[in-house]
Amino acid sequence: MAICTFFGHRYAPLTEAEKEKLTASITDLIVNHDVTEFWVGAKGEFDSLCSYTVRQLKEKFPNIKLALVLSYVPTNKEDYEWKERYYDHIFLPDGVEVGPQRFAITRRNRWMSFNTDYMICYVKRDYGGAYVAMKTALAHKKKVINICQT
Repeated sequence: MAICTFFGHRYAPLTEAEKEKLTASITDLIVNHDVTEFWVGAKGEFDSLCSYTVRQLKEKFPNIKLALVLSYVPTNKEDYEWKERYYDHIFLPDGVEVGPQRFAITRRNRWMSFNTDYMICYVKRDYGGAYVAMKTALAHKKKVINICQT
């Protein structure tokens, strides 16, 4: 059993070809690399598209799971209950909540990059959180697939 995580820019206007590459990449990981769990942070357009794509693929591959990885403890109960309908599980990684909240997303992203086997990303520029997560994963010898066509 392997894990794939997703990282992309908050605004991610994917082309149809990039959307097809996303679906094909996820499918390949399921079929050929024993990926059964997908982690997403739900902080932007790319995360939303990845969540949607995995949920669609669950119809064909019912054994896969989609997890929401939180950056901090939710304060809005209604928002948390809404998210429970879309994810198989929701969790806050150990240690992510320690320290200033303004760095919570960065700590969560680092944790996800260290603890994944594969990463699918949409990175068009050489700065920002998605770029840092991608570079962290590459530095730790994780398999990274950047679906961005430049």
